[in-house]
Amino acid sequence: MYRKLKQICSLAGVLVAAALALGASAACANNVGVDLNIHLGNQPQQVIVREPVAAPPAPVVTIEEDVDFVYPEDLGFYVAVGVPYDLFYVQNNYYLFRDGRWLRASRSRGPWMVMQRRDLPPGLRRQKLDRIRAFRNAEYDDYRRDRDHYRGRHFHAGKEEWKAERKEEKERWKEEKRADKEHWKEEKRAEKEERKEHKGRRHDDD
Repeated sequence: MYRKLKQICSLAGVLVAAALALGASAACANNVGVDLNIHLGNQPQQVIVREPVAAPPAPVVTIEEDVDFVYPEDLGFYVAVGVPYDLFYVQNNYYLFRDGRWLRASRSRGPWMVMQRRDLPPGLRRQKLDRIRAFRNAEYDDYRRDRDHYRGRHFHAGKEEWKAERKEEKERWKEEKRADKEHWKEEKRAEKEERKEHKGRRHDDD
């Protein structure tokens, strides 16, 4: 390695001397220049740092109306009907496909949160949108044809959510009453223990 480096340095010296001699002999000539670049060893490569590309913002989705849902048996989940978007109800959550993105919410009116397709419930994830729409449209035709006597499973989102909220409120009220009752029992138990201790001290004093 040392011998090779020495040979490179000797060759560089010869080239430099030749370049100087050539420059001196052509000093009187116009438009004559000498450009000599000598590179020894590995040269550092230029590193380009690219700024990270920001992810596009989540779409703003607003659903104002209450929505009707029907349940095509071939799909196994509820689909929204009479609306210009793909909205589904699966396992107590609402799923919306809009502008090429999947969104999820616990209420039909949102707020909505962007999610990945791989995180959809399995029953929804394995279905193609074209197939879902075909079964939805067929079921909706039956629903509209004789709505009063329609035998399929269906619900109105606004009404069902109001019932769910009332049920949650009732459960919270029961839990509060249960906690108050347990607190009252603890107080009574403590008072009883205190009276027993007080009675025991009086007996010892006698």
